Amino acid sequence: MVNVNIRTITPGQRQREKVQRMQKLHQRPGIRVTPKNDDMRRLLKHPRAGAFRSEGSMEWPDDSFTHRRLRDGDIKREEKKTEEKSDQAHHRSPASHQTKE
Repeated sequence: MVNVNIRTITPGQRQREKVQRMQKLHQRPGIRVTPKNDDMRRLLKHPRAGAFRSEGSMEWPDDSFTHRRLRDGDIKREEKKTEEKSDQAHHRSPASHQTKE
């Protein structure tokens, strides 16, 4: 016996699925941000990502709202810790380069 799976798709469903696939393909990575102070932590809320947690940073979408808040100084971009560690290894202090005589 042969199993047959019949699926009916309306044009609206097909269009929605196509839009969802395109959105997944063109998604930009988020930006990890921290609020400037506790008042900003309490008051600021991203329209899609939501409010900040009680402590630490949060990942916000890379959109115009986030960029405006960065320009205004309400939030600060948090740098990636792996980049900081590699930069510290390459930039040693002059004292570490001196030899004992």
